[in-house]
Amino acid sequence: MTAAAALAALLLLPGLLVARAPWTAVPFLSLFFWIASWWWLPSVGRARFVGAALTAFVLAGVLRVLRFDGRWPSWPPLLALAAALFHAAATLVGAPARLDPVPAQLMVWHDGLPRTYVPLREASDFGAHPHGWDALAADVAQLSDLAPPRAVPIGAAAARGLSSVGLYALLVRLYPPPPAAYVTLGASMAAGLLEALGLGLGPASSLAAGFALTAAGLVARARSRSSAVGAGAFAGTALMIAPWVAAVGVAAGAAAAALAWTRIPGEERDALRRRLLLAGLVAALTATPYLFRVGMALGGGRL
Repeated sequence: MTAAAALAALLLLPGLLVARAPWTAVPFLSLFFWIASWWWLPSVGRARFVGAALTAFVLAGVLRVLRFDGRWPSWPPLLALAAALFHAAATLVGAPARLDPVPAQLMVWHDGLPRTYVPLREASDFGAHPHGWDALAADVAQLSDLAPPRAVPIGAAAARGLSSVGLYALLVRLYPPPPAAYVTLGASMAAGLLEALGLGLGPASSLAAGFALTAAGLVARARSRSSAVGAGAFAGTALMIAPWVAAVGVAAGAAAAALAWTRIPGEERDALRRRLLLAGLVAALTATPYLFRVGMALGGGRL
C-alpha cells in the first residue's frame, strides 16, 4: 500500500497542478519532471529532493484550492482508464523475474546517478545506457522505503499502463472519444495478455511509447505554444527512457507530416512548422544532460 501511494503521488504531482492540462497528460507531466530531474540535478541527494518537492507540490495544491466543478467524466475516458489498469495489472501476473533491478538498486544506493555498475556488475559506464524507467522505480523505492527488487515490478506495471493512456491521448485527438476508447481497450487487452505470458515490450519501451504517443497527440491537433512545449518535453523524456522508441516516433511523425504537408493550407503549415521547431528545441533541451553523459561515457571521459 505504501508503494502504491508513493507511485500515485509521483504520477499525480506536479502534473495535477498544471492549469487546464488534460487528464491524459497529467501523469506524463509529472514523470517528465521526476525523470528529467535525475539528470538535471545529479548532485543533490535524491531522497531529500523528492520529499521536499512533493511537500511543496502538496502545499501548492492546497493553496490553489482545487475545486470539483460538478461535471463527472463521460464513459469513454473511464473505459480508457480501465483499459490502462487492466494493462498494468496484467504485468504483475507476468514474469517479474525477467525485470532487471540492478540499475534501480544502484541509483538508490548512490542516492543519485552512479558512474559504474560496480559492485553488482563488471566495471562499465552507467551513463552510456538509458535509465529513465529505472529512475521511476528508484523513486518509488526511496519514497516508500521498499526494496528496489520489489519496487521494480510496480514501476513496470505503471509503465505499461501508461502506454495505454498515451495511446488514448493520441487517438482521442484524431477520432471521437467512443472509438478511441474501444481501440485503446482492444489494444490494451491484447498487449496485457501477451505480457502476462512473458511476451511484449519491456517496461522501458512501454513507458517511452506512452510519452511518444502523448507527444504526437499534442502536436497533431493542438494550436498553442504550450502544447508544443509539452510535446517537446515528452519527446525528450522518451529519449531518456528508450532512445529507439523515440527515434521510431520521430520517423513516423516525419513520414505522416510529409504525407499530409501538401493538403495543409499555407497559414496552418507555417504554424505547424513553428510548433514542430519549438517542440524539437524543447526536446533537445530536456535531454541535454542525458546526452552529455552518454557522450562522455562513449568517449571514454569521466563525470
